[in-house]
Amino acid sequence: MDALIRRFSCLSLLALALYGCQSPPPPKQTSADLEALGRIAFDEAMLGQPDPNTIVRDGDHVSYYVMATEGRRILQLANFNADCHLPDAQMAHLTNKGMLQFVAVRNSGANEDKQMPAEQKKLFLQSPQFKQVCAQTPAAQWRVISAPELREWQLIDRASLNQKDGQIFFWSARVPAGETLLPRENGLYAQKRMRWSADCAKQQLTSLSTFYVDKQSRVIAGAISVDAVAEKTLDADNRQLLATACATPQVLAALKPFSGREQTPFILADPVLPASVTKSIEALKLPAPENNIQRLRVIFKDPNEADRRRQFQEAGMSYLLSNNPERLALGRLGRDSRYLGYEPGKQLTERYNDKNHQSVNITFRGLIDLADIDYRTDRYGITVKKNAITDLRFTGDWTNMPVGALLSYTEQRSSPRFQKAPEPEDTRFDCAVEAQKPASAFFPSLTGSAKVITCTGRHYRYGESTAMYAYLQAYGMFVPIDLTQNRSYGEFKIEVVE
Repeated sequence: MDALIRRFSCLSLLALALYGCQSPPPPKQTSADLEALGRIAFDEAMLGQPDPNTIVRDGDHVSYYVMATEGRRILQLANFNADCHLPDAQMAHLTNKGMLQFVAVRNSGANEDKQMPAEQKKLFLQSPQFKQVCAQTPAAQWRVISAPELREWQLIDRASLNQKDGQIFFWSARVPAGETLLPRENGLYAQKRMRWSADCAKQQLTSLSTFYVDKQSRVIAGAISVDAVAEKTLDADNRQLLATACATPQVLAALKPFSGREQTPFILADPVLPASVTKSIEALKLPAPENNIQRLRVIFKDPNEADRRRQFQEAGMSYLLSNNPERLALGRLGRDSRYLGYEPGKQLTERYNDKNHQSVNITFRGLIDLADIDYRTDRYGITVKKNAITDLRFTGDWTNMPVGALLSYTEQRSSPRFQKAPEPEDTRFDCAVEAQKPASAFFPSLTGSAKVITCTGRHYRYGESTAMYAYLQAYGMFVPIDLTQNRSYGEFKIEVVE
């Protein structure tokens, strides 16, 4: 029987995603209603027993879950985060909208208001359940199994090793080189903790639970395996983990203690392109760029821009213009882009980084949007948006682009459908090579030749349009010249090249 994986997340909004468990949303509830639900969940949790595969300890801080099930249905679920010596105790419980914090003051950002209500907090800190978790769960003794410089480190908790019924139970950890996105992409973790059972005689390893821990050593997400079965195959890391868990006490004692790892801040990874897309581009055999453009600032002049501004002002929405002066200066479709240098086998990559916003946009030499990913974080949490093509096909002589040549490309994207699974949708763009000019005709410092190309098709963002580009041959980049769209017309102008 395949293992049932029950996943849950305890981030800022404590949303719950349980495999195979869906419920209709409840009616709107008052703070009093939510507090009453919390008290009921607390009382029920105090009568239960902590799941041993969910007890995570860091120093004096512990996190654990109390769960009641019926077959494969979860009836009750409560999570406790508390300090074994300090008066610090938080709780979240399962509702049919997800996990909900049981807090002293709702909708408050203050740490003290995230504590349980005073009455329940006192009962919890004095409860046999909590005291037993603290007494019977030793502080972790992390030992380093492997520590490659730029990859994940692997650790084992020596204090957690426990033999029972011919199995060895223990915790391991993976420590990435930098903060990493959760699998559900709604938070950042600094460590991944895994609970295992090992059968040394059969050389088998079974995953019991996985938890993700943030920089403050708080559990923020996880999954429990129910009806867990042994891993069918073990990769090199897990084979090393199994060998360590089954080793003699002398071998374990010789492992280096883990004293921490200096991790880099989160860096958004480049999207991975489908193999078919990469293969189609490589088949064109376009020459590598002779020069790199690191920054390109292009402004867009729309003859109707003045009318649009006036309409905003007349509608009392001039703040939309004043709040985004950079966009106003560039025009509706203008942009100020910074590109990474050319690398063989990689496509043109534009990257933006600041404290709360990162984005990566990968294109076929500036002409075709291949994939983009946008990451933002604010007081409400983390959001990640993605867009990518699933296939790409070319026809015509794109390698030489002789004047007068007719070219085309067809991009395939996943098209969403109401209450149905997305399905692939092809869109064809027909292009014509109109002329060849010196690249300096478009900006004085540019060198080499430029092919002037028009392409017509239905853009996934802008709709039916005809765009003209200058293909800067020495730089291997298409730069927009003008755009006709929905009976409107605008021109692009290069303002900065670095």
